[in-house]
Amino acid sequence: MIILFLLLITIALLILLLFTVASRIEFHFDSAAARFKLAILWLYPFLKAEVSSEDSGYTLQLFLFNKRILKRIMNVNKKISGNMYDIQRLHPTNIAIKAQYGFQDPYFTGMFCTVISMISQFFSVDSLSQQPDFLAFDTYINIDATARLNLGRSLLALV
Repeated sequence: MIILFLLLITIALLILLLFTVASRIEFHFDSAAARFKLAILWLYPFLKAEVSSEDSGYTLQLFLFNKRILKRIMNVNKKISGNMYDIQRLHPTNIAIKAQYGFQDPYFTGMFCTVISMISQFFSVDSLSQQPDFLAFDTYINIDATARLNLGRSLLALV
């Protein structure tokens, strides 16, 4: 009986923390290596979820105290049903973006610079650092972004 009571208190405490402690989201994209990684860290190192691209597709990994407890290859649906409004409803805060990019044609580099600046206006980005390379010989894009997200509030907004 006491074990059940302690388990219920632990679950209630975790649900309370879910609504009060913001998680950290990290996104890394490197076009030269054709890889990306999206990590959500909540009470790190308590819980970490990571989606990354690998040779066999996309992989979801869950870590509890830095020990992997789940690794699954994800089935990717070709149809994307979300839009910018869905992302805005999550209310991300403390957004910081660092972008390095270059295209063989300087015109496309300038257009990409404009697009990144426009997108940053939708999310009230706190820090935006762009390093366009107008004299690039090869096309490349490197994006590192971080944000804070209240998972409890976001889950309620999506339901």
